[in-house]
Amino acid sequence: MVAEIPVVDLGQLGSSDEPSTAEWDRVGREVCQAFSGIGFVYLKNHGLPNEMVKEVNESSGKFFQLEDNTKRKYERGVVDNQGYTAIGRERLSDDRRTQEFRESYDVKRPDGMFPDEEVPNMRPSVETFMAACKGLTERILKAMAIGLGQDPAFFVSNHQQMCSDNNTTCLRILYYPSLQENVPEGSIRCASHTDYGTFALLFQDDVGGLQVKDTAGRWIDAVPVPGAVLVNVGDILQFWTSGKLRATEHRVLIPPEEVRRRSPRRSVVFFVHPDDPVLITPLDGSSAYQPITAKDHTDLRFRQTYGY
Repeated sequence: MVAEIPVVDLGQLGSSDEPSTAEWDRVGREVCQAFSGIGFVYLKNHGLPNEMVKEVNESSGKFFQLEDNTKRKYERGVVDNQGYTAIGRERLSDDRRTQEFRESYDVKRPDGMFPDEEVPNMRPSVETFMAACKGLTERILKAMAIGLGQDPAFFVSNHQQMCSDNNTTCLRILYYPSLQENVPEGSIRCASHTDYGTFALLFQDDVGGLQVKDTAGRWIDAVPVPGAVLVNVGDILQFWTSGKLRATEHRVLIPPEEVRRRSPRRSVVFFVHPDDPVLITPLDGSSAYQPITAKDHTDLRFRQTYGY
């Protein structure tokens, strides 16, 4: 059902050249149309080589194969999003009986905690990729502001400190391990949720399993599109736009096919957040959402997810 999630060609915005005014307008309009509908969009010709994603997956894959005791040396905290999260540590489902099968490594700062001793090439591959994601993010933020009729610099000016101690933006490297036939009924790889921040850039492999809830409340498959990045709205962007741009529920199922079930799934997500002190208030002046700082909102969601 790829057709139900729009595909937008970034064109000049994905190159190193300065895009024309017409290109900024086109991309801004098309991205905002997608975000105001299903809340997701595939962006092609985004300018990030597939090799970058491959290098991150290969280096981090060595980490996920380490002994559990070794991985737990790098465990993240509740609101400190740098480090490892083991299977079962993170809960997105309200049903405590539901088992969620995934591991992850979050990177808020490229100079933060890394398993350098065990996987020395993980930090440099992640650092390179995060820098590229930041550049792409800034172009999307500018296009989005134009599409919403705002000052082109509005969103960029509120995301000045990405990947620092003053901003919750992070790269999440996800590993969904292979599973056997005796998986408990009701198990899932990632339960239904919305993302916390402005938007997320998702680079997924070809295993599949990601589903998105459309405007009619149906779950549709977010089929991987080779070479494209899947971008979705987070809570904060929905607050900012009084619900005009939608933070859509999504989940990751365990595919029923035996071949795929026994294959691990990999994805890399760049979660974009405003700077911590930014007060999120509806741009149209409405009272649809109560003002809240970016940090307060994200800390609240982290405590709900990890502090149970």
